[in-house]
Amino acid sequence: MKTIVKITTVVAFMFATVAGMAREPKLDVVTLSNSKSVLLTLDALDQSVTVRLLDSDSNSIYFEKLSKGRFSKKLNLKDLVDGYYYLVAESGLKSNMYTISLKDGIIEIIDSEVDAKPFFRKTENRVFMNFLNLDKSEISLKVYDQNYRLVFSETVSDKLIVEKAFNFQGAYPGSYMVVVSDDTKTYSEEFVVN
Repeated sequence: MKTIVKITTVVAFMFATVAGMAREPKLDVVTLSNSKSVLLTLDALDQSVTVRLLDSDSNSIYFEKLSKGRFSKKLNLKDLVDGYYYLVAESGLKSNMYTISLKDGIIEIIDSEVDAKPFFRKTENRVFMNFLNLDKSEISLKVYDQNYRLVFSETVSDKLIVEKAFNFQGAYPGSYMVVVSDDTKTYSEEFVVN
């Protein structure tokens, strides 16, 4: 009976994740070769999206937070020097990154990467975290207080879905940071206890 309940819970979570991803913003990036520009088309009906253009040293060249809706943005790169640039679009559950090469006036999208982000849900005294860990890598969960002292640490490995509830009932008032990291990325969420 417990096995059936566990399987049902996992399947329900996967359907909820898929349904949430279906509402995720749709992003399309194409180069406009004649004008040294990149056209960004975004369909974000349910969520806002943050768009950034970074240089190879992670300096921000362009930043905009787009609210819900459909958008087309033309990013003119004509004044930029030759090199690699990164166009990053982040929403609630995922991050899209496009690597753009600019050489001798020719723009080319050479790579694109999509990362799933953890989903955080806050209630009065708790933070619930769900993370879809497709490669089943080792995940580190940590909580720090406002003085950057480690108050909780756990490592989870070989799990497709990492779920954790952090209970702050009875915790000292202040700001806490929940940090989720794998071998390449780190995500964090702040929680204030009154």
